[in-house]
Amino acid sequence: MDLEISSSEGDRNQPKSLRFKLTVFFLCAVTVVGAMDAVIVGACLAAIAADLKSSSVESFWVGTSFLLAQTVAIPIYGTTSEIFGRKWPLLTAVSIFTFASILCATAKTVAWLIGARAVQGLGAGGMIQLVQVILSDISTMSERGLYMAFAALAWSLGTNIGIPIGGAIGTYTTWRWIFWINIPICVISIVGLIACLHLHQDSSSFMTKLAMVDWLGLTVFTCASTLFLVGLTSGGVAHPWGSAKVLAPLVVGFLLYLVFIYIEWRVAVKPMMPLRIFNGRSAITGFTTSYLQGLIVWCLTYYFILFFLGAMQHGLLHSAAETMTTIAYSAPAGLVASIIVKRTGRFKYLIVIGWALLVAGMGTNVTMHPDSSKAVLYAPRCLASIGAGILFPMPLFAVQSRQRGEDVGIATSIQVFARSLGTSFGVGLGGVIFQNEWTKLISKDDAQQKIPEEMLIPGNLAEIAYQIIREFPEPVQETYRWLYSDSLKTVWWVMMGLSLVGFLISLTARNDEVRGGLSGSQNFQDKNKLGDTGNEVPSK
Repeated sequence: MDLEISSSEGDRNQPKSLRFKLTVFFLCAVTVVGAMDAVIVGACLAAIAADLKSSSVESFWVGTSFLLAQTVAIPIYGTTSEIFGRKWPLLTAVSIFTFASILCATAKTVAWLIGARAVQGLGAGGMIQLVQVILSDISTMSERGLYMAFAALAWSLGTNIGIPIGGAIGTYTTWRWIFWINIPICVISIVGLIACLHLHQDSSSFMTKLAMVDWLGLTVFTCASTLFLVGLTSGGVAHPWGSAKVLAPLVVGFLLYLVFIYIEWRVAVKPMMPLRIFNGRSAITGFTTSYLQGLIVWCLTYYFILFFLGAMQHGLLHSAAETMTTIAYSAPAGLVASIIVKRTGRFKYLIVIGWALLVAGMGTNVTMHPDSSKAVLYAPRCLASIGAGILFPMPLFAVQSRQRGEDVGIATSIQVFARSLGTSFGVGLGGVIFQNEWTKLISKDDAQQKIPEEMLIPGNLAEIAYQIIREFPEPVQETYRWLYSDSLKTVWWVMMGLSLVGFLISLTARNDEVRGGLSGSQNFQDKNKLGDTGNEVPSK
Protein backbone atom coordinates (compact mmCIF):
# COMPACT_ATOMS: atom_id res chain seq x y z
CA MET A 1 0.00 0.00 0.00
CA ASP A 2 1.22 3.48 -0.82
CA LEU A 3 1.48 5.44 2.39
CA GLU A 4 0.65 9.02 1.58
CA ILE A 5 1.54 10.57 4.92
CA SER A 6 4.65 9.43 6.72
CA SER A 7 7.45 10.58 8.90
CA SER A 8 11.08 10.28 8.00
CA GLU A 9 13.14 7.76 9.88
CA GLY A 10 15.19 10.59 11.32
CA ASP A 11 12.10 12.31 12.74
CA ARG A 12 10.85 9.11 14.27
CA ASN A 13 14.13 8.50 16.04
CA GLN A 14 14.30 11.97 17.57
CA PRO A 15 13.48 12.15 21.30
CA LYS A 16 10.04 13.52 22.08
CA SER A 17 9.80 17.06 23.41
CA LEU A 18 8.45 17.99 26.83
CA ARG A 19 5.35 19.49 25.16
CA PHE A 20 4.69 16.18 23.42
CA LYS A 21 5.06 14.23 26.67
CA LEU A 22 2.79 16.66 28.53
CA THR A 23 0.21 16.35 25.75
CA VAL A 24 0.15 12.57 26.18
CA PHE A 25 -0.12 13.01 29.95
CA PHE A 26 -3.12 15.36 29.71
CA LEU A 27 -4.80 13.10 27.15
CA CYS A 28 -4.42 10.20 29.58
CA ALA A 29 -5.77 12.35 32.44
CA VAL A 30 -8.88 13.06 30.38
CA THR A 31 -9.22 9.32 29.72
CA VAL A 32 -9.03 8.49 33.43
CA VAL A 33 -11.84 10.94 34.23
CA GLY A 34 -14.06 9.66 31.40
CA ALA A 35 -13.53 6.02 32.36
CA MET A 36 -14.09 6.71 36.04
CA ASP A 37 -17.34 8.57 35.41
CA ALA A 38 -18.71 5.70 33.34
CA VAL A 39 -18.69 3.39 36.38
CA ILE A 40 -18.69 5.60 39.47
CA VAL A 41 -22.39 6.52 39.33
CA GLY A 42 -23.48 2.88 39.50
CA ALA A 43 -21.75 2.53 42.87
CA CYS A 44 -23.73 5.51 44.24
CA LEU A 45 -27.06 4.86 42.57
CA ALA A 46 -28.78 3.72 45.76
CA ALA A 47 -27.70 6.89 47.59
CA ILE A 48 -28.81 9.05 44.66
CA ALA A 49 -32.20 7.33 44.51
CA ALA A 50 -32.74 7.81 48.23
CA ASP A 51 -31.78 11.49 48.18
CA LEU A 52 -33.72 12.48 45.05
CA LYS A 53 -36.56 10.03 45.74
CA SER A 54 -36.33 8.49 42.27
CA SER A 55 -38.10 5.38 41.04
CA SER A 56 -36.23 2.33 39.73
CA VAL A 57 -36.90 3.44 36.14
CA GLU A 58 -35.64 6.97 36.83
CA SER A 59 -32.53 5.54 38.49
CA PHE A 60 -32.01 3.40 35.40
CA TRP A 61 -32.02 6.50 33.18
CA VAL A 62 -29.48 8.27 35.41
CA GLY A 63 -26.91 5.76 34.19
CA THR A 64 -28.31 4.99 30.75
CA SER A 65 -28.70 8.59 29.57
CA PHE A 66 -24.93 9.03 29.93
CA LEU A 67 -24.12 5.86 28.01
CA LEU A 68 -26.61 6.62 25.25
CA ALA A 69 -25.42 10.20 24.72
CA GLN A 70 -21.78 9.11 24.82
CA THR A 71 -22.28 6.54 22.08
CA VAL A 72 -24.27 8.88 19.84
CA ALA A 73 -21.69 11.67 20.24
CA ILE A 74 -18.69 9.64 19.07
CA PRO A 75 -19.31 9.79 15.28
CA ILE A 76 -20.30 13.47 15.54
CA TYR A 77 -16.91 14.35 17.01
CA GLY A 78 -15.24 12.07 14.49
CA THR A 79 -16.78 13.96 11.58
CA THR A 80 -16.23 17.46 12.92
CA SER A 81 -12.64 16.77 13.98
CA GLU A 82 -11.77 15.54 10.49
CA ILE A 83 -12.78 18.92 9.07
CA PHE A 84 -12.23 21.47 11.86
CA GLY A 85 -9.22 19.82 13.50
CA ARG A 86 -8.91 17.69 16.63
CA LYS A 87 -7.83 20.22 19.24
CA TRP A 88 -10.89 22.42 19.60
CA PRO A 89 -13.47 19.63 19.38
CA LEU A 90 -11.55 17.88 22.18
CA LEU A 91 -11.44 21.04 24.29
CA THR A 92 -15.14 21.53 23.61
CA ALA A 93 -15.86 17.97 24.74
CA VAL A 94 -13.88 18.36 27.98
CA SER A 95 -15.55 21.73 28.64
CA ILE A 96 -19.02 20.23 28.11
CA PHE A 97 -18.12 17.37 30.43
CA THR A 98 -16.86 19.81 33.08
CA PHE A 99 -19.95 22.04 32.86
CA ALA A 100 -22.24 19.00 33.00
CA SER A 101 -20.38 17.70 36.07
CA ILE A 102 -21.29 20.93 37.84
CA LEU A 103 -24.91 20.51 36.72
CA CYS A 104 -24.93 16.93 38.05
CA ALA A 105 -23.38 17.93 41.38
CA THR A 106 -25.99 20.63 41.93
CA ALA A 107 -29.03 18.64 40.72
CA LYS A 108 -32.16 19.21 42.80
CA THR A 109 -34.42 16.69 41.05
CA VAL A 110 -33.89 13.38 39.31
CA ALA A 111 -35.09 14.86 35.99
CA TRP A 112 -32.39 17.52 36.33
CA LEU A 113 -29.78 14.84 37.01
CA ILE A 114 -30.87 12.69 34.05
CA GLY A 115 -30.62 15.67 31.70
CA ALA A 116 -27.24 16.69 33.10
CA ARG A 117 -25.95 13.13 32.75
CA ALA A 118 -26.98 13.14 29.09
CA VAL A 119 -25.03 16.38 28.54
CA GLN A 120 -22.10 14.84 30.40
CA GLY A 121 -22.26 11.85 28.06
CA LEU A 122 -22.03 14.17 25.05
CA GLY A 123 -18.75 15.45 26.44
CA ALA A 124 -17.46 12.01 27.42
CA GLY A 125 -18.10 10.67 23.92
CA GLY A 126 -15.76 13.25 22.45
CA MET A 127 -13.17 12.66 25.14
CA ILE A 128 -12.83 8.90 24.70
CA GLN A 129 -12.99 9.15 20.90
CA LEU A 130 -10.64 12.06 20.26
CA VAL A 131 -7.97 10.89 22.70
CA GLN A 132 -7.42 7.73 20.67
CA VAL A 133 -7.63 9.61 17.36
CA ILE A 134 -5.09 12.21 18.48
CA LEU A 135 -2.73 9.56 19.84
CA SER A 136 -2.97 7.86 16.44
CA ASP A 137 -2.34 11.17 14.66
CA ILE A 138 0.76 12.11 16.61
CA SER A 139 2.44 8.70 16.39
CA THR A 140 3.61 6.44 13.61
CA MET A 141 2.38 2.86 13.38
CA SER A 142 5.64 1.62 14.88
CA GLU A 143 5.26 3.97 17.86
CA ARG A 144 1.52 3.59 18.31
CA GLY A 145 1.65 0.48 20.46
CA LEU A 146 3.30 2.38 23.30
CA TYR A 147 0.81 5.26 23.24
CA MET A 148 -2.19 2.95 22.94
CA ALA A 149 -0.77 1.16 25.99
CA PHE A 150 -0.78 4.45 27.89
CA ALA A 151 -4.41 4.99 26.89
CA ALA A 152 -5.28 1.44 27.96
CA LEU A 153 -3.49 1.99 31.27
CA ALA A 154 -5.43 5.23 31.84
CA TRP A 155 -8.77 3.62 30.99
CA SER A 156 -8.07 0.66 33.26
CA LEU A 157 -7.02 2.99 36.08
CA GLY A 158 -10.27 4.95 35.74
CA THR A 159 -12.47 1.86 35.79
CA ASN A 160 -10.44 0.34 38.64
CA ILE A 161 -10.71 3.31 40.96
CA GLY A 162 -14.19 4.46 39.91
CA ILE A 163 -16.20 1.76 41.64
CA PRO A 164 -14.41 1.82 45.04
CA ILE A 165 -14.31 5.64 45.05
CA GLY A 166 -18.02 5.71 44.25
CA GLY A 167 -18.70 3.14 46.94
CA ALA A 168 -16.72 5.10 49.53
CA ILE A 169 -18.40 8.39 48.62
CA GLY A 170 -21.85 6.81 48.65
CA THR A 171 -21.16 5.25 52.05
CA TYR A 172 -19.39 8.03 53.93
CA THR A 173 -20.38 11.35 52.34
CA THR A 174 -22.77 12.91 49.84
CA TRP A 175 -23.04 11.39 46.36
CA ARG A 176 -22.52 14.85 44.83
CA TRP A 177 -18.77 14.50 45.36
CA ILE A 178 -18.58 11.90 42.58
CA PHE A 179 -19.13 14.82 40.19
CA TRP A 180 -17.21 17.54 42.04
CA ILE A 181 -13.98 15.49 41.88
CA ASN A 182 -14.03 15.75 38.07
CA ILE A 183 -13.67 19.53 38.04
CA PRO A 184 -10.00 20.09 39.05
CA ILE A 185 -8.71 17.32 36.77
CA CYS A 186 -10.71 18.62 33.81
CA VAL A 187 -9.72 22.27 34.33
CA ILE A 188 -6.02 21.43 34.62
CA SER A 189 -6.27 19.22 31.51
CA ILE A 190 -7.98 21.96 29.50
CA VAL A 191 -5.26 24.49 30.38
CA GLY A 192 -2.53 21.94 29.67
CA LEU A 193 -3.95 20.94 26.29
CA ILE A 194 -4.39 24.57 25.22
CA ALA A 195 -0.72 25.18 26.01
CA CYS A 196 0.81 21.96 24.70
CA LEU A 197 -1.36 20.44 21.97
CA HIS A 198 -0.62 21.83 18.50
CA LEU A 199 -1.67 19.86 15.43
CA HIS A 200 -1.60 20.44 11.69
CA GLN A 201 -5.00 21.19 10.19
CA ASP A 202 -6.52 22.28 6.91
CA SER A 203 -6.17 26.04 6.30
CA SER A 204 -9.44 26.32 4.35
CA SER A 205 -11.94 29.01 5.34
CA PHE A 206 -14.63 28.32 7.91
CA MET A 207 -17.41 28.42 5.29
CA THR A 208 -15.51 25.99 3.09
CA LYS A 209 -15.17 23.62 6.04
CA LEU A 210 -18.89 23.90 6.81
CA ALA A 211 -19.67 22.92 3.23
CA MET A 212 -17.48 19.82 3.60
CA VAL A 213 -19.57 18.38 6.46
CA ASP A 214 -21.78 15.44 5.50
CA TRP A 215 -24.82 17.05 7.12
CA LEU A 216 -27.34 14.59 5.70
CA GLY A 217 -25.35 11.53 6.72
CA LEU A 218 -24.57 12.99 10.13
CA THR A 219 -28.24 13.80 10.82
CA VAL A 220 -29.53 10.41 9.69
CA PHE A 221 -26.83 8.51 11.59
CA THR A 222 -27.45 10.48 14.80
CA CYS A 223 -31.21 9.86 14.59
CA ALA A 224 -30.68 6.17 13.83
CA SER A 225 -28.26 5.69 16.73
CA THR A 226 -30.46 7.60 19.17
CA LEU A 227 -33.62 5.66 18.31
CA PHE A 228 -31.88 2.29 18.22
CA LEU A 229 -30.11 2.81 21.54
CA VAL A 230 -33.25 4.14 23.26
CA GLY A 231 -35.10 0.98 22.25
CA LEU A 232 -32.19 -1.26 23.17
CA THR A 233 -31.47 0.19 26.60
CA SER A 234 -35.09 0.64 27.69
CA GLY A 235 -36.25 -2.85 26.68
CA GLY A 236 -36.99 -5.07 29.65
CA VAL A 237 -36.32 -2.26 32.12
CA ALA A 238 -38.42 0.81 31.40
CA HIS A 239 -40.82 -1.05 29.08
CA PRO A 240 -41.51 -4.70 28.13
CA TRP A 241 -39.55 -5.95 25.11
CA GLY A 242 -42.72 -6.58 23.15
CA SER A 243 -44.14 -3.08 23.65
CA ALA A 244 -44.37 -0.50 20.87
CA LYS A 245 -42.19 1.87 22.92
CA VAL A 246 -39.31 -0.56 22.47
CA LEU A 247 -39.98 -2.13 19.07
CA ALA A 248 -40.80 1.12 17.23
CA PRO A 249 -37.48 2.89 17.91
CA LEU A 250 -35.56 -0.34 17.22
CA VAL A 251 -37.21 -0.87 13.84
CA VAL A 252 -37.08 2.78 12.76
CA GLY A 253 -33.48 3.06 13.94
CA PHE A 254 -32.48 -0.03 11.95
CA LEU A 255 -34.19 1.30 8.80
CA LEU A 256 -32.43 4.64 9.20
CA TYR A 257 -29.11 2.81 9.41
CA LEU A 258 -29.89 1.31 5.99
CA VAL A 259 -30.71 4.78 4.67
CA PHE A 260 -27.41 6.03 6.09
CA ILE A 261 -25.45 3.31 4.28
CA TYR A 262 -27.08 4.34 0.98
CA ILE A 263 -26.25 8.02 1.64
CA GLU A 264 -22.60 7.20 2.31
CA TRP A 265 -22.45 4.94 -0.75
CA ARG A 266 -24.27 7.03 -3.33
CA VAL A 267 -25.12 10.53 -2.11
CA ALA A 268 -22.44 12.09 0.12
CA VAL A 269 -19.64 14.02 -1.61
CA LYS A 270 -17.37 13.73 1.44
CA PRO A 271 -18.94 10.91 3.46
CA MET A 272 -18.52 10.94 7.24
CA MET A 273 -17.97 7.18 7.11
CA PRO A 274 -16.37 6.29 3.74
CA LEU A 275 -17.05 2.66 2.95
CA ARG A 276 -13.45 2.14 1.83
CA ILE A 277 -12.34 1.99 5.49
CA PHE A 278 -14.13 -1.38 5.74
CA ASN A 279 -12.02 -2.94 2.97
CA GLY A 280 -9.85 -5.86 3.96
CA ARG A 281 -10.10 -8.75 6.42
CA SER A 282 -8.08 -7.02 9.12
CA ALA A 283 -10.32 -3.94 9.17
CA ILE A 284 -13.50 -6.03 9.35
CA THR A 285 -11.91 -8.14 12.09
CA GLY A 286 -10.92 -5.03 14.03
CA PHE A 287 -14.36 -3.41 13.87
CA THR A 288 -16.22 -6.63 14.67
CA THR A 289 -14.03 -7.68 17.57
CA SER A 290 -14.13 -4.12 18.97
CA TYR A 291 -17.91 -4.38 19.13
CA LEU A 292 -17.79 -7.83 20.73
CA GLN A 293 -15.08 -6.77 23.16
CA GLY A 294 -17.13 -3.78 24.32
CA LEU A 295 -20.20 -5.97 24.76
CA ILE A 296 -18.47 -8.75 26.68
CA VAL A 297 -16.11 -6.72 28.86
CA TRP A 298 -18.75 -4.19 29.90
CA CYS A 299 -21.21 -6.97 30.71
CA LEU A 300 -18.44 -8.72 32.65
CA THR A 301 -17.61 -5.59 34.66
CA TYR A 302 -21.25 -4.77 35.40
CA TYR A 303 -22.39 -8.23 36.45
CA PHE A 304 -19.28 -9.23 38.41
CA ILE A 305 -20.06 -6.65 41.06
CA LEU A 306 -23.67 -7.86 41.05
CA PHE A 307 -22.40 -11.38 41.80
CA PHE A 308 -20.63 -10.17 44.95
CA LEU A 309 -23.52 -7.94 45.99
CA GLY A 310 -26.17 -10.61 45.46
CA ALA A 311 -24.68 -14.10 45.54
CA MET A 312 -22.03 -13.34 48.16
CA GLN A 313 -24.06 -10.67 50.02
CA HIS A 314 -21.03 -8.43 50.42
CA GLY A 315 -21.37 -4.70 51.05
CA LEU A 316 -20.81 -2.13 48.33
CA LEU A 317 -17.22 -1.28 49.29
CA HIS A 318 -16.29 -4.94 49.71
CA SER A 319 -17.85 -5.81 46.34
CA ALA A 320 -16.06 -2.90 44.68
CA ALA A 321 -12.76 -4.13 46.08
CA GLU A 322 -13.51 -7.64 44.81
CA THR A 323 -14.26 -6.23 41.36
CA MET A 324 -10.93 -4.42 41.30
CA THR A 325 -9.17 -7.78 41.32
CA THR A 326 -11.21 -8.67 38.24
CA ILE A 327 -9.79 -5.85 36.15
CA ALA A 328 -6.48 -5.16 37.90
CA TYR A 329 -4.55 -7.37 35.48
CA SER A 330 -5.96 -5.73 32.35
CA ALA A 331 -3.71 -2.65 32.39
CA PRO A 332 -0.38 -4.52 32.66
CA ALA A 333 -1.58 -7.01 30.04
CA GLY A 334 -2.47 -4.22 27.61
CA LEU A 335 0.86 -2.50 28.24
CA VAL A 336 2.89 -5.67 27.65
CA ALA A 337 0.89 -6.54 24.51
CA SER A 338 1.40 -3.06 23.07
CA ILE A 339 5.13 -3.18 23.74
CA ILE A 340 5.28 -6.55 21.96
CA VAL A 341 3.57 -4.99 18.93
CA LYS A 342 6.03 -2.09 19.01
CA ARG A 343 8.98 -4.50 18.99
CA THR A 344 7.69 -7.20 16.64
CA GLY A 345 5.41 -5.19 14.38
CA ARG A 346 2.76 -7.95 14.48
CA PHE A 347 -0.62 -8.03 16.20
CA LYS A 348 -2.68 -10.98 14.90
CA TYR A 349 -1.54 -13.64 17.34
CA LEU A 350 -1.96 -11.30 20.29
CA ILE A 351 -5.59 -10.77 19.27
CA VAL A 352 -6.04 -14.54 19.05
CA ILE A 353 -4.40 -15.07 22.45
CA GLY A 354 -6.54 -12.33 24.00
CA TRP A 355 -9.76 -13.93 22.77
CA ALA A 356 -8.59 -17.40 23.86
CA LEU A 357 -7.99 -16.11 27.39
CA LEU A 358 -11.38 -14.39 27.40
CA VAL A 359 -13.07 -17.64 26.32
CA ALA A 360 -11.28 -19.53 29.10
CA GLY A 361 -12.06 -16.87 31.70
CA MET A 362 -15.75 -16.61 30.81
CA GLY A 363 -16.04 -20.39 30.66
CA THR A 364 -14.59 -20.91 34.12
CA ASN A 365 -16.86 -18.20 35.54
CA VAL A 366 -19.72 -20.69 35.43
CA THR A 367 -18.07 -22.58 38.30
CA MET A 368 -18.59 -19.66 40.70
CA HIS A 369 -21.30 -19.99 43.35
CA PRO A 370 -21.97 -18.65 46.88
CA ASP A 371 -19.83 -21.31 48.57
CA SER A 372 -16.89 -21.16 46.14
CA SER A 373 -13.36 -21.12 47.50
CA LYS A 374 -11.13 -18.09 46.95
CA ALA A 375 -9.22 -19.97 44.26
CA VAL A 376 -12.40 -20.58 42.27
CA LEU A 377 -13.48 -16.97 42.71
CA TYR A 378 -10.20 -15.33 41.72
CA ALA A 379 -8.27 -17.57 39.30
CA PRO A 380 -10.82 -17.59 36.45
CA ARG A 381 -11.21 -13.83 36.61
CA CYS A 382 -7.48 -13.33 36.14
CA LEU A 383 -7.72 -15.06 32.75
CA ALA A 384 -10.61 -12.87 31.62
CA SER A 385 -8.88 -9.73 32.88
CA ILE A 386 -5.63 -10.48 31.07
CA GLY A 387 -7.51 -11.32 27.87
CA ALA A 388 -9.55 -8.11 28.07
CA GLY A 389 -6.39 -6.09 28.66
CA ILE A 390 -4.69 -7.53 25.59
CA LEU A 391 -7.76 -6.84 23.49
CA PHE A 392 -8.12 -3.18 24.48
CA PRO A 393 -5.46 -1.82 22.07
CA MET A 394 -5.16 -4.71 19.58
CA PRO A 395 -8.28 -4.22 17.37
CA LEU A 396 -7.11 -0.67 16.64
CA PHE A 397 -3.95 -2.03 15.03
CA ALA A 398 -6.06 -4.33 12.86
CA VAL A 399 -8.28 -1.42 11.81
CA GLN A 400 -5.41 0.98 11.06
CA SER A 401 -2.95 -1.41 9.46
CA ARG A 402 -4.44 -1.15 5.95
CA GLN A 403 -5.78 2.42 6.03
CA ARG A 404 -4.49 5.39 4.09
CA GLY A 405 -3.05 8.21 6.17
CA GLU A 406 -6.06 10.43 5.55
CA ASP A 407 -8.40 7.67 6.79
CA VAL A 408 -6.62 6.85 10.06
CA GLY A 409 -8.68 9.35 12.06
CA ILE A 410 -12.13 8.35 10.80
CA ALA A 411 -11.25 4.62 11.00
CA THR A 412 -10.23 5.12 14.63
CA SER A 413 -13.48 6.98 15.30
CA ILE A 414 -15.55 4.11 13.91
CA GLN A 415 -13.54 1.59 15.94
CA VAL A 416 -14.24 3.54 19.14
CA PHE A 417 -17.92 3.83 18.17
CA ALA A 418 -18.14 0.07 17.55
CA ARG A 419 -16.75 -0.63 21.01
CA SER A 420 -19.04 1.93 22.64
CA LEU A 421 -22.05 0.47 20.81
CA GLY A 422 -21.01 -2.90 22.16
CA THR A 423 -21.04 -1.58 25.72
CA SER A 424 -24.66 -0.48 25.25
CA PHE A 425 -25.59 -3.92 23.95
CA GLY A 426 -23.61 -5.60 26.74
CA VAL A 427 -25.59 -4.03 29.56
CA GLY A 428 -28.89 -4.51 27.71
CA LEU A 429 -28.25 -8.11 26.69
CA GLY A 430 -26.91 -9.05 30.12
CA GLY A 431 -29.99 -7.53 31.75
CA VAL A 432 -32.38 -9.45 29.51
CA ILE A 433 -30.61 -12.77 30.14
CA PHE A 434 -30.31 -12.20 33.87
CA GLN A 435 -33.92 -11.08 34.39
CA ASN A 436 -35.40 -13.83 32.21
CA GLU A 437 -33.38 -16.52 33.97
CA TRP A 438 -34.33 -15.07 37.37
CA THR A 439 -38.02 -15.12 36.43
CA LYS A 440 -37.76 -18.72 35.21
CA LEU A 441 -35.94 -19.95 38.32
CA ILE A 442 -38.14 -18.15 40.84
CA SER A 443 -41.23 -19.65 39.17
CA LYS A 444 -40.04 -23.21 39.78
CA ASP A 445 -41.64 -25.26 42.53
CA ASP A 446 -38.39 -25.52 44.51
CA ALA A 447 -38.10 -21.73 44.84
CA GLN A 448 -41.82 -21.34 45.50
CA GLN A 449 -41.55 -23.75 48.44
CA LYS A 450 -38.55 -21.98 49.99
CA ILE A 451 -39.64 -18.36 49.51
CA PRO A 452 -42.87 -17.04 51.09
CA GLU A 453 -45.20 -15.42 48.57
CA GLU A 454 -44.83 -11.98 50.16
CA MET A 455 -41.03 -12.23 49.74
CA LEU A 456 -41.03 -13.14 46.04
CA ILE A 457 -39.05 -10.59 43.98
CA PRO A 458 -39.92 -10.35 40.25
CA GLY A 459 -37.32 -10.38 37.49
CA ASN A 460 -37.58 -6.66 36.73
CA LEU A 461 -36.33 -5.95 40.27
CA ALA A 462 -33.65 -8.64 40.28
CA GLU A 463 -30.71 -6.26 39.81
CA ILE A 464 -31.58 -4.33 42.99
CA ALA A 465 -32.91 -7.31 44.97
CA TYR A 466 -29.68 -7.56 47.00
CA GLN A 467 -30.77 -4.41 48.86
CA ILE A 468 -34.09 -6.03 49.80
CA ILE A 469 -33.16 -9.60 50.69
CA ARG A 470 -30.84 -8.56 53.53
CA GLU A 471 -33.97 -7.96 55.59
CA PHE A 472 -35.29 -11.49 54.96
CA PRO A 473 -34.77 -14.55 57.22
CA GLU A 474 -31.49 -16.40 56.72
CA PRO A 475 -33.00 -19.43 54.86
CA VAL A 476 -34.69 -17.09 52.36
CA GLN A 477 -31.47 -15.10 51.93
CA GLU A 478 -29.62 -18.34 51.16
CA THR A 479 -32.16 -19.24 48.48
CA TYR A 480 -31.79 -15.83 46.87
CA ARG A 481 -27.99 -16.06 46.96
CA TRP A 482 -28.15 -19.22 44.87
CA LEU A 483 -30.79 -17.63 42.67
CA TYR A 484 -28.35 -14.83 41.90
CA SER A 485 -25.56 -17.29 41.19
CA ASP A 486 -27.63 -19.53 38.92
CA SER A 487 -29.12 -16.59 37.01
CA LEU A 488 -25.69 -15.09 36.41
CA LYS A 489 -24.37 -18.47 35.31
CA THR A 490 -26.51 -18.17 32.19
CA VAL A 491 -24.99 -14.73 31.53
CA TRP A 492 -21.50 -16.26 31.75
CA TRP A 493 -22.44 -19.05 29.32
CA VAL A 494 -23.73 -16.57 26.73
CA MET A 495 -20.67 -14.35 27.12
CA MET A 496 -18.43 -17.39 26.69
CA GLY A 497 -20.25 -18.19 23.44
CA LEU A 498 -19.78 -14.64 22.18
CA SER A 499 -16.11 -14.78 23.22
CA LEU A 500 -15.76 -17.93 21.14
CA VAL A 501 -17.26 -16.05 18.17
CA GLY A 502 -14.67 -13.30 18.72
CA PHE A 503 -11.91 -15.93 18.85
CA LEU A 504 -13.01 -17.47 15.54
CA ILE A 505 -13.27 -14.06 13.87
CA SER A 506 -9.80 -13.13 15.11
CA LEU A 507 -8.37 -16.08 13.18
CA THR A 508 -9.43 -14.40 9.91
CA ALA A 509 -7.27 -11.30 10.45
CA ARG A 510 -4.22 -10.77 8.26
CA ASN A 511 -0.88 -10.94 10.03
CA ASP A 512 0.00 -7.44 8.82
CA GLU A 513 3.13 -5.64 9.91
CA VAL A 514 2.81 -2.26 11.60
CA ARG A 515 6.40 -1.08 11.39
CA GLY A 516 5.67 1.56 8.75
CA GLY A 517 5.85 5.30 9.27
CA LEU A 518 2.14 5.87 8.70
CA SER A 519 0.70 8.60 10.87
CA GLY A 520 -2.56 10.49 10.84
CA SER A 521 -3.44 13.62 8.92
CA GLN A 522 -3.06 16.03 11.88
CA ASN A 523 0.48 15.54 13.17
CA PHE A 524 1.91 16.97 16.37
CA GLN A 525 3.85 20.22 15.91
CA ASP A 526 6.43 21.64 18.28
CA LYS A 527 6.76 25.41 18.28
CA ASN A 528 10.13 25.27 16.59
CA LYS A 529 8.54 23.38 13.68
CA LEU A 530 5.55 25.64 13.13
CA GLY A 531 5.22 27.43 9.85
CA ASP A 532 5.86 24.44 7.57
CA THR A 533 4.83 25.04 4.01
CA GLY A 534 1.76 23.57 2.43
CA ASN A 535 -1.93 24.20 2.81
CA GLU A 536 -1.92 22.85 6.37
CA VAL A 537 -1.32 25.07 9.37
CA PRO A 538 -0.97 24.28 13.06
CA SER A 539 -4.00 24.71 15.25
CA LYS A 540 -3.49 27.53 17.71
